[in-house]
Amino acid sequence: MPLVFANPAGFWALLGIPAILLIHFLQRQSRSLPVSTLFLLERVERQSLRGRKLDRLRHSVPLWIQLLCVLILTWLLAEPRWLRGDSVHPVVVVVDSSASMEAFHEQATEKIAGEIKGLVIRDGQIVLSAMESHPGGDILYRGDSADELAAALADWRPFSSKHSPEEALRVGRSVAGSEGTLVYLTDHPEPSPPFGAKLFSVGEPIDNVGFAGLTVDTSGDEPVWRATVRNHASTEQIRDWSAAVNERRTDPRSIVLAPGETRTLSGSFPEGTNRIRLALEPDRFTRDDHLYVVIPKPKPLVVANAAAAGAEELATEIVDSLENVQAASDGETPDLALATYNPLQPTVPPTTSIVFLHQEAVPNEFFDGPLVAANHPIVRDLNWQGLIARSTPSVPAADEDVPLLWQGERPLIVLRETNALRQLIFNFDVAHSNAAHLPAFIVLVHRFVGRVRDRKIGPVAANTDLRQALSPAFDQTEGAPELTLVAGDGRRTIPLDRARFLRAPGNPGFFRVAQGDRILFDGAANFSDTREADFSSAASFSDLRNLPEAVVRKQTRPDPWWQAWIVAVLGLLLVCWAVEGRKVTI
Repeated sequence: MPLVFANPAGFWALLGIPAILLIHFLQRQSRSLPVSTLFLLERVERQSLRGRKLDRLRHSVPLWIQLLCVLILTWLLAEPRWLRGDSVHPVVVVVDSSASMEAFHEQATEKIAGEIKGLVIRDGQIVLSAMESHPGGDILYRGDSADELAAALADWRPFSSKHSPEEALRVGRSVAGSEGTLVYLTDHPEPSPPFGAKLFSVGEPIDNVGFAGLTVDTSGDEPVWRATVRNHASTEQIRDWSAAVNERRTDPRSIVLAPGETRTLSGSFPEGTNRIRLALEPDRFTRDDHLYVVIPKPKPLVVANAAAAGAEELATEIVDSLENVQAASDGETPDLALATYNPLQPTVPPTTSIVFLHQEAVPNEFFDGPLVAANHPIVRDLNWQGLIARSTPSVPAADEDVPLLWQGERPLIVLRETNALRQLIFNFDVAHSNAAHLPAFIVLVHRFVGRVRDRKIGPVAANTDLRQALSPAFDQTEGAPELTLVAGDGRRTIPLDRARFLRAPGNPGFFRVAQGDRILFDGAANFSDTREADFSSAASFSDLRNLPEAVVRKQTRPDPWWQAWIVAVLGLLLVCWAVEGRKVTI
């Protein structure tokens, strides 16, 4: 049965063996004893005449008893333990998947592998698991080899924003069980991880400067980018930065940042290009040292203005406020129509449209009663309390209508959506009301137009965060090609039934989403969580120092005869005392 020692330091007790031997090498000084005859001289043993000195070792019962006592005491102090036959020790490592861990990735991989090797008992069984700390994180490894676990961590890269590891630690504890070991590997030590997790932190404060924000202004004649750079260090930092388009790069320019200072860089896009790459002089945390920028551009929208003469001016103002729209040509099917509905001359509105109730005669009465908005995302946080609308006949209701705003018993705004229809109906005379002067009105219109854009299959360009959820519209008919994601780290195919899980890449860079030859999304993914770029509170700490001893005690059973060994030592000491007591020295 495999044997381990819980206290190897107990073997220092073996130093008692040379000490006993040294004592027995020493001879005692002779004593003078007057006698009346000389016949006893032949029986006197030879003694040292000059006091204590080293002499030859003489075998004796006390010598062997004392050596045996030292061996028994050493055995007891080393705490021998036998491995249980059914001993299996699970170890679960929850790895902090926040982006800041990238700065300590190699260091963390090496150290955690060394710590885990210290938990493996000779001939014992250990089950290792590693998992990410963010909600819904992946299982990185499951097996019984510390080297394989280290290799799996070496291939893994953290990418998440700041988050709580509580959910992952709860899952880790359920996997490890009450007797298993749960380790939280991070770079920012927390006071007390929940669920009895052992903390293992590998961080340290580092000086980091990186990009902290981005905006692209497309309102002028040419787009202008503005990027903010932040110094997260407690000392002044100097960094070189440059801009690049394709293979062309500007000369490096220096920027000096005071402790905690944020500065803004700006520039325009070169003619004929819609993307640019900014780069800072790299430091230890490289994720925020690059900024990839594309000119944002929503899907093109073909809009038809079919409003009556009295509401045509309002419809034109709405069209002018929309981005990337073009007027529908004759015979072209528009993506969106702005239409009016006259209750005295009813017509069928276009399938995808914004409909304004309108009649030529100006109503004399006004609606009265409180204004109440529905709990619907499209009207959330919009204030309609200043709306003044005149009383008119109503648009006929339909079963699929979702009222968004009431005044008294009258639904003033209705959303009508089915597989074939998408209509926003203003069930009051907008042209003869003050709705156009309310911010809620234009915001609601733009939100509805956004829903129309989302459904249209077409190209869109945007700057996104790392791992941001994407939801491009795509062809879902039978036989349609799969989606492809092309980024700096390669090309990936996404089946159509998995397209709802599509996300931007986890590493900064340009990327595209396409379906066949049709480009659906042209984007740039960038790191944006500045909390993860601040390493002022990073530190190293370990709760694992005493863990190997605890693992040994859990997987083994103690020597069942330790009481007998103690009694044996006492008995041997009594025998030694008895032998010495009977010995007569002459």
